[in-house]
Amino acid sequence: MSMASPTQFAPGTVRVPTDSADDVWPWADEGDPEWSWLPQSRTVPVPCGTYFDAVRMPADIAAPVLRRLSNGTGPVLANDVTRVWWYLLPLGEAEPGLWAAGVRVLRRGTVIGIPPREVTGGKDVHWVVTPGIHTTSATRLREALIAAETAPSLPALRPVNRPVSPASPLAPVPDTAALPLNPRPLTPTQLRTGRLLLAGNTNQEIAAELQVSVTTVRDHLKGIGYRAGGTTPAGRAAALLASGHLPPPQTAMATSDFTSDDLALIRAVAELSHPASVPMHLRDAEEDHLARLRQAAGARNNAHLVALAWTQLTAAQNRPIAMSGTEAS
Repeated sequence: MSMASPTQFAPGTVRVPTDSADDVWPWADEGDPEWSWLPQSRTVPVPCGTYFDAVRMPADIAAPVLRRLSNGTGPVLANDVTRVWWYLLPLGEAEPGLWAAGVRVLRRGTVIGIPPREVTGGKDVHWVVTPGIHTTSATRLREALIAAETAPSLPALRPVNRPVSPASPLAPVPDTAALPLNPRPLTPTQLRTGRLLLAGNTNQEIAAELQVSVTTVRDHLKGIGYRAGGTTPAGRAAALLASGHLPPPQTAMATSDFTSDDLALIRAVAELSHPASVPMHLRDAEEDHLARLRQAAGARNNAHLVALAWTQLTAAQNRPIAMSGTEAS
């Protein structure tokens, strides 16, 4: 499968978007049409879902995956400052969502900095594998993740706007919480912030406890997301627990009798499964049902609910969560 080409124009025409600088976005009908949208002189923001889908992951996960993929790999970007890599996939390979802790298919519209093809080094965003004739399918990337032992359990692929290929059967959706990858260490302040998050504290309450500004708390939470995974408070709470950085709160939960439907909803909120895994009869009233679950569990918010329900969320696991000593889209 090849990358999606830009909108086709009449032969011989060249078009530059009105919000782009001259010579940055040439649309060409010759040479390398699949990549004619690449910038020529500087890094520019490009939204996912326009020409590519993207899978974001930490560098210490992405590097062994790239070694597994070996030759014939599609384009890969890296930022050595944030230690984040992006694998660019053909459009329609997989729906946005969390594959495993720290590994996420980005939402359509999420902006990625795209450098010129010649930028293959430096600390800022650059190409690890330059665009060319090869592409990386979502199926192949998932196989490399599993082979590299960085993601032992991944949710099923859910193709977008294309039929499922008989040659690429989908794996069953695991009915368990995501297992940890190789977590990156968190700073002491991030760990303190994480403990307060798991206890159900708001950003304002965390700021008061740490004696910092709310903006600083947001920065700490973003750092947790980059290192451990998660794009929402509930997702970051799950990532902190799945990676073994922090234990669940010792506070006893008011109820210990969540149904399978309850747990399916909590998993989706925790970014441990695709939103499509939420039972159909709950989808029109998710917020109301979550409110009832929070009340039943004595949880102050969704992050607290995930932490309190963690034992039940992981009860189906056949092996314990490993302990460690971790762009937003």
